[in-house]
Amino acid sequence: MTMPPLTAAQVSAPEIAERHRRVREKMEQAGLTAYVSFDPDNVYYLTNFANFVHERPFVLILTMTETFFVVPVLEVPHVLRHKVGDLTLLDYAEFPAVVGKRWSDRFSDALPTQGTVGIEGACPAYLQAQIGNPIKLLNIIDEIREVKSAHEISRIAWTSDVMTKALAMMLGQVKPGVMVAHAIGDVTSYFYQRCLTESPQYNVMSSHAAGLIQPPAFTDDPHNFSCLTATCEPGGPFLGLVAGKINGYGAEIERTFFLNSIPEDTKRPFDTMMEMRLKAYDMLKPGAIGSEIDAACQAIAHAAGYETPLHRTGHSFGVTSHEAPFLALGEDNVIQPGMIFSIEPGIYLNGKGGYRHSDTVLVTETGYEVLTKYPDRKEDLIVG
Repeated sequence: MTMPPLTAAQVSAPEIAERHRRVREKMEQAGLTAYVSFDPDNVYYLTNFANFVHERPFVLILTMTETFFVVPVLEVPHVLRHKVGDLTLLDYAEFPAVVGKRWSDRFSDALPTQGTVGIEGACPAYLQAQIGNPIKLLNIIDEIREVKSAHEISRIAWTSDVMTKALAMMLGQVKPGVMVAHAIGDVTSYFYQRCLTESPQYNVMSSHAAGLIQPPAFTDDPHNFSCLTATCEPGGPFLGLVAGKINGYGAEIERTFFLNSIPEDTKRPFDTMMEMRLKAYDMLKPGAIGSEIDAACQAIAHAAGYETPLHRTGHSFGVTSHEAPFLALGEDNVIQPGMIFSIEPGIYLNGKGGYRHSDTVLVTETGYEVLTKYPDRKEDLIVG
């Protein structure tokens, strides 16, 4: 696999058409006459239109020959501005609306009168109730999203580049006495600057990313982001994280770092985390099993005397910042070229601190390529 160049360019119509073709191929294999998608991430993947769920539903219906998109009439200009590829728009008046002009009326217009209809797990009960055909629950779109195309890899690599540079900016602001909110203050404007200068079709609704610094008192709780008013004091372990999605595609980068010096009692858990990390990289290649990678990382933690880690070894990225497949106990997925994972095994010591690096990593034919290239040795992660 040749690494495609970084790009923030909009998806092409042929790329969208190929995604539709793959969905229809799986529909045919499953014996479906139609497939219904409600998840905004899947809608974005197949249309380039980003929406959020509210009382006015957006529903995508694929038959074997046509793609219908049920949308509120007030959103039609919005859809036409951003959509890529062929769509038949079926617009409804409003929510609520009178009989004959409701979303459910347009939905019924698109469904075939016979055959089995596939629905994804995210379809709400009120939508399922409108389907008179036999139903089969299948997450077809989620499945085809697991292996990325060259375009998607380029987009995720671009997001990774933005986030890596943002992390360097944040860590450069960490000094004794600096408030966390001040250290991360320039990150959002940097995201916008990169999008506006490098992606003329940038859609703000397809970006949800942030940067964070966690001081030592918070790092044992990996998802505690409530420390904005805390000040940075010498020592560690600190954690710097940039994550989410920018211009439609997700990535993340995270580093455990230290301010001015490395406390002696932090060296052993840091080194154990690094041993887990190196094991994950050593095993990450086509044909490997996701659960086995996680098990090997956990075994290292246990051998060092640490309890079972709080967090799985990794997850994938795409049009979201967290999606399948996973590197986790309980998921025996076979890793394939073109998959992208976070590599983020960690050690969390209650009341003492947490230790975790995370990178966004592409699986190649022979191994992997790290998309978020940044120093990871503790000696290179002393700031201030």
